[in-house]
Amino acid sequence: MTGRYIITGGPGSGKSTLLEALHHEGYRCYREVSRELIREQLSRPEGVLPWQNLPAFARLAFDAMKRQHEHAKGRDGICFFDRGIPDVFGYLEASGYPLETEYLEAHAKCSYSKTVFVLPPWPEIFVNDRERPQTYRQSVVLYHALCKVYERLGYERCEVPKTSVRDRAAFLLSFIK
Repeated sequence: MTGRYIITGGPGSGKSTLLEALHHEGYRCYREVSRELIREQLSRPEGVLPWQNLPAFARLAFDAMKRQHEHAKGRDGICFFDRGIPDVFGYLEASGYPLETEYLEAHAKCSYSKTVFVLPPWPEIFVNDRERPQTYRQSVVLYHALCKVYERLGYERCEVPKTSVRDRAAFLLSFIK
């Protein structure tokens, strides 16, 4: 069985924790590129950060997500992505930026599974930090923008319930098997 599943949602909704649990279950998981890029860019004197130059940061994230997808295409089995290329669209649109045609064309060539797992905003677990400075309210706005983008692109949204990490992982796995 092969499947490339995106797990998405606003910042602080538990995506990375869920991916870690799936990884421990033996599934191939691709980490959120934005956090790694932010760490890398913070260490540079002229680093590109999303809260300073979202279009330039979106380009970096888009390129990294394309590399992740290419890596996954060459492998059999089920894998999970902590965000996918459409997330770049949601972030840009939520901030009023237009999408580059290149982004849409590249996405059209992607072979993500048509079901996308969406984690809803959850104030009880939301925490911001140096790499995720958004407020809870901003996280909710991004959640709605992401839902609209994925629906517009023809994905079927599967909302993951607010429950324990173990139960969330079991929910995803029961859905795809």
